[in-house]
Amino acid sequence: MKESQDNENQSVINLDQFRNRKSEEKKRKTERLFFHNLVGVYGIVQPGKMLPVDLIDVSEEGLAIQVPYPAATASADKVWPRDSTNVAIRLYFSPDSYMEVTVDVKNSRPTIENGSKYVRYGCEVNPDQRAYAAWKNFVTFLRAYTDVSERDSGNINVGSF
Repeated sequence: MKESQDNENQSVINLDQFRNRKSEEKKRKTERLFFHNLVGVYGIVQPGKMLPVDLIDVSEEGLAIQVPYPAATASADKVWPRDSTNVAIRLYFSPDSYMEVTVDVKNSRPTIENGSKYVRYGCEVNPDQRAYAAWKNFVTFLRAYTDVSERDSGNINVGSF
């Protein structure tokens, strides 16, 4: 009897795990769409110079970014980020306004996406900065947006009256 119960338990599908995995997949797709189309993200390379970065994932505590491989490792004096602490990341919501958060790089690894090489950085957002409350609200907004967002099927035309 015990053996048949074990076999039954192994064949039971945990729907909570399935829902959580699907929700996480939707969250990542929504965030990437949002980041690539609505928010310009840049890392401060040196005073007066920024480098565009891809924002991959966010949480209240951190973020993941990726940088094209040549830009990340062009030469010893141009490796970005040079320092793993207090790296400035700017999120532009319009051409002339941004929110800047500072992060500490906790890990990096090479990755390939769509046939292109990148270096992906896992970063911890500094909670002791002025923009941290806005950062937390931004992440909260993204979570709420993910829960209610819908895919545009293109069934409504834009026109004038």
